[in-house]
Amino acid sequence: MRLLSVTFALSVLVGSLVLSAAPVSAAPVSAAPVSAAPGSADFYGAPVADLEAYAPGSIVRREPVPQLDLLGSHTERILYRSADPRDRAVAVSGLLVTPTRAWAGPGPRPVIAYAPGSYGIADRCSGSSELGLTTTMPALLPLLAQGYQVVTTDYQGLGTPGEYEFLGRVASARALLDSARAAARETDAPVVLYGYSAGGVASAAAAELASTYAPDVSVVGAFVGAAPTDPVVRVEGQDGSAWAATMLYTIDGLIGAHPDQADRIRALFNDRGRAALDAALDFCNTDALGYGSLRSEDLTADGTSLSALMLGPVLGPLTAANTIGFTAPVAPVMIVHGIHDRSVEIEQSRLLTQRWRAAGGTDITVREFDFGTDLVPAVDHTATNIAAYPELLEWIDRLVAQA
Repeated sequence: MRLLSVTFALSVLVGSLVLSAAPVSAAPVSAAPVSAAPGSADFYGAPVADLEAYAPGSIVRREPVPQLDLLGSHTERILYRSADPRDRAVAVSGLLVTPTRAWAGPGPRPVIAYAPGSYGIADRCSGSSELGLTTTMPALLPLLAQGYQVVTTDYQGLGTPGEYEFLGRVASARALLDSARAAARETDAPVVLYGYSAGGVASAAAAELASTYAPDVSVVGAFVGAAPTDPVVRVEGQDGSAWAATMLYTIDGLIGAHPDQADRIRALFNDRGRAALDAALDFCNTDALGYGSLRSEDLTADGTSLSALMLGPVLGPLTAANTIGFTAPVAPVMIVHGIHDRSVEIEQSRLLTQRWRAAGGTDITVREFDFGTDLVPAVDHTATNIAAYPELLEWIDRLVAQA
């Protein structure tokens, strides 16, 4: 019965994702929308009294979303307490999806802490919004079919008050680890971190920071799929492409996360560049595509490429702080990537593997998928996510059985 459920879930996943477009550093956008009204503005934005008094991971607001009760599950939209990189309390939204049937395995039901890919940096692009749900929910089906509880994060400042630091190492790691706390707090369940594309950045960062930020969370593994964990390499890959406007997400995130540096950062750009930065603040990925191809040299004050500026005196320290790979992960890791992925170059995963092993990481499984060069760029990024599922599910099963 379990095998049939997984096969069905994988079939649904393939059907909903295989023909989808895959924006840069983003989860693919499903061709089949999921109907679920987003939460009210009050759910996301109403202040939480005495938020500082709550422990990290505490659920401070929740509401059922019966439209998303898939494969016999109970789905809730949640708001939970996290801490930003400056250790201030912030409320983060997400989804908590719990199978209704009893867990048949040993110990408490395992938790998958799922980090969605990026749909953009405007609040309306969050993973639990109607836009995000079109891909988030289908991607959860194989995990739910295994009987795992799944919790997702919208990340700090995305859909909720505050600044969203796109691909921010500390912010995204804390958001994911605190979502795991929200799900597993009462059970001490084993937790597997899960992320693909931009979500893979959060999973990788959380694997690095779990032992110091969340030692109470029983992280038994981390899946890191096609993750742009080096900001400079990411920008170099997108500069001049059809998705080039998404390279501005990183700069907007740094401005929001470091308001004391905002004037210095904006001074690196000319009028056209500053206008593009302002416009990108309201972009979902389709908006970025519609903005047109950009060359960063046309946007900067002195004609220097953006990737070069990210190594300079203003952006360099901020970029280095958001580069993942120099701290060994605390648990086994699986890294997957497509050799011909044109959305996130395979160099990203190869660099991450090299850096983690140099830092002392030993339990690192690497899988590279070669689909040839026939797949169009909009599909090759997505194809690896789908192809990895069978082995990934077996890997997760082994980890939780040993926990």
